[in-house]
Amino acid sequence: MKIDLSLEQAYARASSGLRKKMEYSIRLLQKAERLALAYDSRGGYYLAFSGGKDSQALLHIAQLAGVRYEGHMNLTSVDPPEVIRFVKQHYPEVQLIKPKASIYQIAVEKSLLPTQRVRWCCNEYKENAGAGKVTLIGIRHQESTRRAKRNEVEISSRKFSGTLEGFEQYREEKLSKPRRGRPPKGVNITNATGERTVGCISGKESLLISPIIHWTERDVWEFLNRVCQVPHCQLYDEGYTRIGCICCPMSSYRQKLKEMNRWPHVKRGWIKAIINIRRGGVSQRGLTNSNPVVRYWRRLETHHRRNWGGTLHIQTRHGGSAGFRAAPRLSA
Repeated sequence: MKIDLSLEQAYARASSGLRKKMEYSIRLLQKAERLALAYDSRGGYYLAFSGGKDSQALLHIAQLAGVRYEGHMNLTSVDPPEVIRFVKQHYPEVQLIKPKASIYQIAVEKSLLPTQRVRWCCNEYKENAGAGKVTLIGIRHQESTRRAKRNEVEISSRKFSGTLEGFEQYREEKLSKPRRGRPPKGVNITNATGERTVGCISGKESLLISPIIHWTERDVWEFLNRVCQVPHCQLYDEGYTRIGCICCPMSSYRQKLKEMNRWPHVKRGWIKAIINIRRGGVSQRGLTNSNPVVRYWRRLETHHRRNWGGTLHIQTRHGGSAGFRAAPRLSA
């Protein structure tokens, strides 16, 4: 979605507080663009898009900055259908990247369900996106205590975390460090001008830039509604505060219950995955009571038994049913 809005018009619509943050974000994007072009001379920035409000703000501030970027949305197989439809309708230029295998298949292969402590799902579908490039992400300090510790410029492997100026100093140190007569480690000629760049963002690494890291949620909504005047996903109007993966391990039990009721296909998918893990004779490490997903099923079963009696049975794709009893171990 291309907004028909000049930078001057955008500044005029913004409050004084938001305008200052917009100016800072745009300066950061414009200064770091040469790094993005050094690693990808055609595409520029790899913009990580999710269809949520923060990634919308990220995309449109990049538009206003006039920098080169390409939007990518990495699907996980547990994305809300409403979000996918919204992106296809309003952001057709964003490339939708389908997963090689569903999250359920990978869970069975690993014999391990994703948890808060072992969120292999993020590594599998999100964190390696944009490897070897300069990636724009829409995280904000206000979102969580963990993200409050993040910085605007980082190497994904955590080799560096700080400001753009600090990264430039880090580059110079890498470029000038001798290696017994050989070229400095990490130096790579990547563009037509012959600029030397640190090759530490190679393989599965990427240089992460967070232009809206200092923005508040109020700033984001003002930017979308008042400045850019663009639509947003309907789920926000229905009370959802986050529209990421359905039943994210980081969400609460109440939120998981709400999402399972709204999108029962995800519930069926996880039940089938658990059954396949059990029947495959593989390791049970992912099915212990300490696993948040398993605890969710046990609490759901208890809730069902107290209110309706009997064992919770859920219709499967092939017409059968899968039941979970309140027992020491999950049973089908």
